[in-house]
Amino acid sequence: MKNSLNSAKIGNRELINLLIDVANENSVDIQEDSLSIIHDIILEYKVLYEYLRKNYVVGDLDTFKMASCMLVAVNKHGFTEDKFVNASIAVDTAYKMCENPYTNVSGTTIKLEEVDFKEVFNDDMEFYQDSKNRLITSLIHGNGSSLTYFLNLEQFYNVALEKKYQYVKTAICKKRRRKY
Repeated sequence: MKNSLNSAKIGNRELINLLIDVANENSVDIQEDSLSIIHDIILEYKVLYEYLRKNYVVGDLDTFKMASCMLVAVNKHGFTEDKFVNASIAVDTAYKMCENPYTNVSGTTIKLEEVDFKEVFNDDMEFYQDSKNRLITSLIHGNGSSLTYFLNLEQFYNVALEKKYQYVKTAICKKRRRKY
């Protein structure tokens, strides 16, 4: 997800578009009654965001904490009666938020490297799907909170970065071998 702001904060319009896009990707047709669900999700997201910000963070939340708030909010309100579909939409939404991350250090917002998860894990979709399914299962059974999910999202991002650089190193080594 491209964030047009020069910070980790995402505006309501961007959140609405993100939720609609991810719901559609999960074969959920957004109807007019879905707009009230989106409104409820965004309100819940903001409540969770403020709770984390006030109680656990100095300054603003980073992208991973924001995504964990969205993960919980989407799962709680859901678009369908199907808990698996709702949890899947929640995870996909959080993953999209984490593809273009920001962190906050001593009141300064720092953009981190972008990662397209599906592209990076293209040759290892089993790992991607396993990670996603574990989060979905946790959401369905209510085993976590926004305070704990952000660690999973941040770690998934770090694994994706390592994999991305592994590809770069492999390509450079192959290129060097061809030269000699």
